[in-house]
Amino acid sequence: MDAATAYEQHAREFLRGRDRSSIGAEVVRRWARGLPRGAEVMEIACGGGYPVTRELVNAGLEVWAIDSSPTLVSEFRSRFPALPIRCEGVQVSDFFARTFDGAVAVGLLFLLPAHEQAAVIARVSDALVPGGRFLFTAPTEIGTWQDMRTGIDCLSLGLKTYEHLLEEAGLRVLDTCEDEGKNNYYATEKLSSDGEQ
Repeated sequence: MDAATAYEQHAREFLRGRDRSSIGAEVVRRWARGLPRGAEVMEIACGGGYPVTRELVNAGLEVWAIDSSPTLVSEFRSRFPALPIRCEGVQVSDFFARTFDGAVAVGLLFLLPAHEQAAVIARVSDALVPGGRFLFTAPTEIGTWQDMRTGIDCLSLGLKTYEHLLEEAGLRVLDTCEDEGKNNYYATEKLSSDGEQ
């Protein structure tokens, strides 16, 4: 079973757990402060929007969102009716056929096979303006485990591989940090075509 199918099957359970949790909110809040008010940000795998979308909106950012779960998209729309959202997988999304000042993907990348993780990083980079920021979660250690909510297999490629994939995609790591739930975040920036900031 792929991640999209699994999360749709467990969407209500996911919402009950995530809505009560503020884990990661402070990391997203700090990241959002690094963008100017009104900056345009794409949130990938937005779920129901709590707490990540709420932090982005509260920071004065303009948010576009995608998620592959119809149930989660419906819940998101009820909470953020003014925000554009599409129900589609990250692998096939055209990311609204536009570019963004920033992108966020919390709790997504490690749910995908290695080749899809690499492709998503490259495609997100293509959707960012030079100097655009990308924040995502993935462990810094190499490893596999089962997702707590769905039981699907997860895969971390590890810090060195993520750094390599980011570099290939024209991104550089600005910082890594850990939230109160022991989740690792990569804050990255897209370089210009000449390799400068």
